[in-house]
Amino acid sequence: MMAGKCRIVSPVSISCSMISSRPSKPGGGTMARTEIEVGRSLREAATDVAEAWKAAEAGRSIPANERILFRDWSALCAVLTPKRYELLRHLRRSPESGVRALARALGRDVKRVHEDVVALAELGLVLRDENGRLSSEVDEITSTIRIAA
Repeated sequence: MMAGKCRIVSPVSISCSMISSRPSKPGGGTMARTEIEVGRSLREAATDVAEAWKAAEAGRSIPANERILFRDWSALCAVLTPKRYELLRHLRRSPESGVRALARALGRDVKRVHEDVVALAELGLVLRDENGRLSSEVDEITSTIRIAA
């Protein structure tokens, strides 16, 4: 089964996902992989989604992936800062009960950590359950940066 969607997360980024129910890891588990592209247009992303959808309808296997598109380099740098990278790594290793606990674990200001969690959650990189528990299932982020678009 295949599902696809694109949504504009902010004026500078678009989150597109093609989600397959087929496992991407040997043994049945799925590896959470996110692709980041810089300098790609919404039109190009929509074409990719349509092609993947057609392939899935034709019965061809499509690996699950999450793709986040940024208009330019400065947009990427504004969202994926070193502090947010540190936050993602921490949550991947050790989920936290909430923003305050995460801020304590990172030795950071609660307000700033909250801002970071909101920004990363909008992109689907941080998950918050119904009890407010924070985690990240992303195992890998790959990026493509187009110099000449």
